[in-house]
Amino acid sequence: MSGGRNSRMGDGRSGMIIQAELKRKQSEYEGEACTVDKVIELPAQRFQQFSRALLADYDFIAENKNAIRHDTDSRHCLLILDADGTDGFLVDPQGYNYARYSAFVPNVRSLLTPDVEIDRSYLSPAEPWRDENRDEMLRMTLHVDGKPDYILVLPADEAYLNAVKAYLDIDVFADAMLRDIRFKVPYIGELICDTDCPAVEDYNDFAEKLEAIWQKDGMLLTYAAILDAERPDTLHRARELLQEMDNYQRIVDTYSYGQQRLQERLGLDDETIAELEGYMDFERYGSDCMEHDGVVETEFGRLRRLEPPFPEQEQNIRTDMTMGGLT
Repeated sequence: MSGGRNSRMGDGRSGMIIQAELKRKQSEYEGEACTVDKVIELPAQRFQQFSRALLADYDFIAENKNAIRHDTDSRHCLLILDADGTDGFLVDPQGYNYARYSAFVPNVRSLLTPDVEIDRSYLSPAEPWRDENRDEMLRMTLHVDGKPDYILVLPADEAYLNAVKAYLDIDVFADAMLRDIRFKVPYIGELICDTDCPAVEDYNDFAEKLEAIWQKDGMLLTYAAILDAERPDTLHRARELLQEMDNYQRIVDTYSYGQQRLQERLGLDDETIAELEGYMDFERYGSDCMEHDGVVETEFGRLRRLEPPFPEQEQNIRTDMTMGGLT
């Protein structure tokens, strides 16, 4: 972020870019005198994380909130600076460990005089901060000789992953040993055989795709049924199956499946299906269709694969599929 930076406009003139928070239809501005009691510098990456989650608890606030004085002349604050930039935040935590009151100040570094002391003790790599708004799909322990073990939670963005590598002082995750890999849903992990020794990036890609179906009704059980039926022998194949879920259907009950297949086969609408209630044995027809469609039993329910169907499980398949008992 930059307090002021020239850029070329379309007509050749220079335009100034200023980071600011604009308020809609603000009728007046009431500034407040703020006294800076301590200046703290953060690594650029951590400063950006702080700016995106001001209400999270932070060690640099918790450890310095008592340095803030209190009087009636002005509000006393911490000034949090970007080590690689010129911008900062005024923070009055009011005794808390988060930025209870805050104000973004562009180009604030230019206001500092040479005699102002800056606390740079937080520039050393701190334990990485992960966006807590994301669901946890899996976690693993990273071991690097000479470093404390680190629990990596996935999925995560690139900034967090880079921060973890910096924290462990490694260039690539291949320099760390992966241990104790645990999925949030244990049965998902139990159904995946990682014989190909996947990398952290592979696990993260898988976790991101798993996160995408996490909140969708019934999708997780469908995926578990797919894993149980297909038995992928690599994480890569398990990830592909996540992308192929439209090719599968988990069948909840035989009666509804009979109605669905009759609609598909004869092009009937819902009203016509309703009129057939009491005349059509949907339960029997659904059972016949499941045999014909290669539906398989899994620990998580019955599953149909559309293309190609699973091999038929029964030898005595009914061949009269037209009306399933309706003559």
